[in-house]
Amino acid sequence: MSEANNNQEIKTTRRSKLHRKLDAVGCALFFIWMGIAILANVGWGIGLIGVGLIIIGLMVVREYWSNPACNQATKTCCR
Repeated sequence: MSEANNNQEIKTTRRSKLHRKLDAVGCALFFIWMGIAILANVGWGIGLIGVGLIIIGLMVVREYWSNPACNQATKTCCR
C-alpha cells in the first residue's frame, strides 16, 4: 500500500514541477508578446488575440503533457 502511495506522490511531484515550468514559460511569453505588441504599435485587438493564443497554447500543452493515459516514451495518447 505504501508503494502505491509513494508512486502517486512521485507522479504528483512531477506534475507540479511541470505546471511550475509551464507557468514560467507562459509568463515569459506573455511579457515578450506584450513588449512586441507595444513596440510594434499593433493595437489592443491584436495584442489581446496574441495573449489568448498564448493561454490556449499553454492549456493544450498542459493537457497533453500531464495526461496520465499517455505513453511516456512516445507521448502518444490512448484516448
